[in-house]
Amino acid sequence: MRKLLPFMLLGIFALSLNAQVNSKITELEYPFAAPGTEVSRGVFGKDDRKEIKDSEGFKDFARATAVMINKESVYNNEFYSWSLRERLQRQFGTNRFDENVKFLDQPALGSCTGFLIATDILVTAGHCINSMEDANKFVWVFDYTSDSDFIDGRRLRFKDQNIYEVESIITSKLDDDTDDDYAILRLNRKSNIAPYRFRTSGTVLEDGAINTIGSPTGLPLKLATNAIVIDNSPSNWFKSNIDSFPGNSGGPVFDQNGFIEGILVKGAVEYSGSRYTGDYKYDSNCDCVKTVQWNNVNYTAGCQAHKITAVPPSPLVMAVYENLEYAINNNLKERFNSWNIYSWIYNYNYSNQMGRLENLALNNNNLYFFQSILSTTAETLSDDNSRDLIDSAIADNNLKALKILLNKNLLADAGINSKYTALQSAIINGKNLVVETLIYYGADTKIRTSNGDTLLHIAARNGNLNLVKILLKNGLNAGTKNNSKKRPEQVAKKARHKSLAKYLKKARKGRL
Repeated sequence: MRKLLPFMLLGIFALSLNAQVNSKITELEYPFAAPGTEVSRGVFGKDDRKEIKDSEGFKDFARATAVMINKESVYNNEFYSWSLRERLQRQFGTNRFDENVKFLDQPALGSCTGFLIATDILVTAGHCINSMEDANKFVWVFDYTSDSDFIDGRRLRFKDQNIYEVESIITSKLDDDTDDDYAILRLNRKSNIAPYRFRTSGTVLEDGAINTIGSPTGLPLKLATNAIVIDNSPSNWFKSNIDSFPGNSGGPVFDQNGFIEGILVKGAVEYSGSRYTGDYKYDSNCDCVKTVQWNNVNYTAGCQAHKITAVPPSPLVMAVYENLEYAINNNLKERFNSWNIYSWIYNYNYSNQMGRLENLALNNNNLYFFQSILSTTAETLSDDNSRDLIDSAIADNNLKALKILLNKNLLADAGINSKYTALQSAIINGKNLVVETLIYYGADTKIRTSNGDTLLHIAARNGNLNLVKILLKNGLNAGTKNNSKKRPEQVAKKARHKSLAKYLKKARKGRL
């Protein structure tokens, strides 16, 4: 068995959904409208990090949070790791620890944190991954918790379904001058894990409660709570007093409703033993290792998070679309409802390019999704889009969908650029119930083809007696001639529908 290679600098982060007692209570603006070098962190006041299993209501968030692990720590499908105790003993040369050092006997394996915003789109910090050369050195592991299978104090096992690699980088940037520090990655396959939702408009609330989940110092995922936003004035990032360590980099910072506000990227440090540290330090007074702590965030850099709204909007738009697409394709009503809050996506240009979601819902015959989307889009659908939906419903003989469309006030005669109206096409194709439905909703029964054929001429040519009866009942005149001076009865006779021709002749003479 090969030895575990030296640990990489750990960088993930911790998560907290509980508001501080003194948090400002105010109505949040609607957050879903259309749109440097690794630094250590530390603890502000009491260390509020806790296990995911002890954090009721946060387990779903933890499932969407992944830990970045160096492939050099993997051998024969097992992950090798020192415990935090062993790591700190090697670092500081002592086996004495202050009581404020937590989780000593847990593995310290991770190096950064990331979180899902779509089934295969992962967000992290730019200083964690900024190129495919970086990305190819790591795997991303979900469900890395204190319940993970830690064998013999050295080895861990994860289910294959929880291990992912990076397929491509959608966008990334690391720029100290602009304070940009983000990476949005495409994983090598989709996950059925429900992703985080995120802010697309407005800005995070100053004094608002925030939380994080991450892998502090490479530990199994921890939840950090009781934090608030201290300063929201910078354009690209905000400052908080959230408890975080190296390893928390790239992790989710979210509000009390579970919506992503930012990506954790930097934190406060103090100078100790010829280096800056924000996690652990040696204290000669006790000859022991302590956790770095501050009484408050004043006069420190605090914990800094890159605003999620400061990343390019295109990957966020992509994520919203793909979440709804996934919900529709897999008939996931709860997932659909949770992402339907981003209703602007339905009329966004990206949806026109990738495929309108009304059409997808209709093709999947999911009328709940179909009607929900139309509630937003019906009044703004173009004539071509309206006709496309009507034609799709008719092609599938989906009268329920057709009625939904027409009840949303789509014109039954939509399709000005089409050769035939929907009503004419329905008669050509002998769709009697569709014809009755379209006429009921106001389709033009006086329409003619370029040859002057009325609807009766079309029905006569096809020999459809039932349609002839429907059209006569709705006021069409059996004596009307086309451009060739032919009545419907003559068209029927020429098409060798003799009995229908006789019927039409009687209708013309009022003898029915």
